[in-house]
Amino acid sequence: MNLFDKMRKKLKINKNGILFLLGIAAIGFISGVIFITIISKSDQTLVKEYINDYFNNINKINYLDVFKNTFLESLSFIIIVWLLGMSVIGIPINVFYYFIKSFIIGFSISSFILTYKIKGCLYAFLYIVPHNIINLIIYTILIYFTINFSLTLIYAIFKKKNINFKIIMNKYVNILFLSLGLILITSIYETFVVPNLIKLF
Repeated sequence: MNLFDKMRKKLKINKNGILFLLGIAAIGFISGVIFITIISKSDQTLVKEYINDYFNNINKINYLDVFKNTFLESLSFIIIVWLLGMSVIGIPINVFYYFIKSFIIGFSISSFILTYKIKGCLYAFLYIVPHNIINLIIYTILIYFTINFSLTLIYAIFKKKNINFKIIMNKYVNILFLSLGLILITSIYETFVVPNLIKLF
């Protein structure tokens, strides 16, 4: 039994629900990769200029500002998604947010390759592994539990069933804190490690 299966059983995660979300992530990722090829030449030029500016100014990075922006962006995403999970309308919105996150990863990879060709593959790898992969896993688990929480509320409302809200809410809060803790770690890695790895090349 691998680590994912152990975690899935401990958290009581339904395999089909995870596969559904991974399917959404795959569609988002592929869409992001393809999107760079269908935008106009002027937009592609803007993307190249943005990436070149990042690399040209990589030695001038204010690490604390970058860390603050990176962490606050992820923090905001997690809290908004978590809160939406406690509403009936949260399911489609959270699935859309999840799609966008995977779309951005695909778009970023194709942008690096468009700008730096073969060398762009290396930059894309440094940009993705491991922090963005870990982030995507965090988002997958978080979105899964928000959907599950929303469905539980819908079931209780329309079927007029009593549920042990305390137990469900405790698990839901634990998922929030787990997500925040891991995001803090990946934000530190993205801010302080990735730029220095890129400088080596």
